[in-house]
Amino acid sequence: MLPCQLPRVSSSKLCTPTMSSFQYSVDSIKYNSQCITFPEWVSLFTLCLAPLIAHIASGTPPVSYLTHSRPRWYDHLCHYNPTSIIWRYAAITDRRIRAIRWSRNDLAASNAIFWTAKGWDGGEDMVFAAAPHCLQCPEGTHVRIVSVTMLKTMITMLQGISALYSLIGALAGVTGIETVTLTGVDTIFFPLAILGLLRLCAATWLTEDFGYASLNDSLSKTLLQGVPSLKFNNRDIQLLDSSDALDPFLISPLQPGPWFKSSRASWPSRIFRAFYLLMLGGIWGLSFLYIMPVDGPSFFTATSFLVGSFYFLFLTISIVLYTIYFFRGQTTTTLLPCISKIWYRVYTLLIMGFMFVLIIIASVETNKGPDGLYSSSRWLGLECIQHPWWMYLVPNSQWVGLSSRREIDWAQLGGQNYSSLQVAGVSGSNTSLEERYWLYNFTGFCIGRLQDMDRQ
Repeated sequence: MLPCQLPRVSSSKLCTPTMSSFQYSVDSIKYNSQCITFPEWVSLFTLCLAPLIAHIASGTPPVSYLTHSRPRWYDHLCHYNPTSIIWRYAAITDRRIRAIRWSRNDLAASNAIFWTAKGWDGGEDMVFAAAPHCLQCPEGTHVRIVSVTMLKTMITMLQGISALYSLIGALAGVTGIETVTLTGVDTIFFPLAILGLLRLCAATWLTEDFGYASLNDSLSKTLLQGVPSLKFNNRDIQLLDSSDALDPFLISPLQPGPWFKSSRASWPSRIFRAFYLLMLGGIWGLSFLYIMPVDGPSFFTATSFLVGSFYFLFLTISIVLYTIYFFRGQTTTTLLPCISKIWYRVYTLLIMGFMFVLIIIASVETNKGPDGLYSSSRWLGLECIQHPWWMYLVPNSQWVGLSSRREIDWAQLGGQNYSSLQVAGVSGSNTSLEERYWLYNFTGFCIGRLQDMDRQ
């Protein structure tokens, strides 16, 4: 097929929208996915869930139990909330910045999620209180280059960079991808992948090479009988011969001296917290541009509007919480201070329910367009058998237009009377007709030589 080029349109010829033209156009939910095959669904759901799974799996370490009781299922869910995960990255980094001395025990306790007789605890006191329970410490005071934790960081980073490039490119109009207003099921968690880049702030001090003994762990009782004391970085911690020693809240906490500066007295900590909020504000700004029309009336499918609304609300709530706790200096705990509150549990359930609804609606609306990309809008109302007849050329490239292997009715083009051009496709110097194409809505011109045309 001969390439056909449209003349460039200067910006002066385009209508400049006024404030009155800034309006939404949100389409209703439509069933567009009837033409997607099973192998395509497998690929789509892999692309869809990969950022979500990576974000949760890399940001939520196993729970370390220091008491007989166990948390309820809804207590566990709060750790999978992206608000909790992003806070954890900030708190670990802030603790390392404020550390006067940083040992292997500090690294292990800062990464652990402790369940105690008083509930969840990630405070600085747990560095000392949980030391007698530690069965395994990291090999060093930072992450090992060759480790599962570093692999998770690399995966999270690559996903975040890819998503950031796609979203910014779509907003700037340089990638030619309708990611913003016509989101498909494969891209609904792209913003979550971008948030995963915040993991890089704490990447040096993230590890899973530690283990803490449960109260019911027979191994811990064996250690207590066979080892009179444990030594952590030149710091002796005496263990009682009773099994009560396994509960730090039944004995007086050890106070070997200050190991961390106050969050309010540390200027490096203040600078980091301000920088962290600025980064979150930038991502919040992307979500704002996602749903706000900045260059005239905007059309949204139900999927794209719900995706934009989800991230806008989630980031707004997260930034408000972080700002309050940062200014109060409540970064001494690696767990969000409100993680045990009833309202936060309800908020977590709503966030997860919203995610589930997004996946369902996006799956219903996702459709493969003539350009081979997936979106939540159905192209021209084509039947499944008609999809192979069409080829779409990206609007932001030098080649623009629409082509079909069969001549179709104007009704399939939205009822508009587009002019069509029949083009013969031949191979090499053979001038015998092999295939014809019909080009629609081309207002430019065709260039090339007959003997150079390749079969498309």
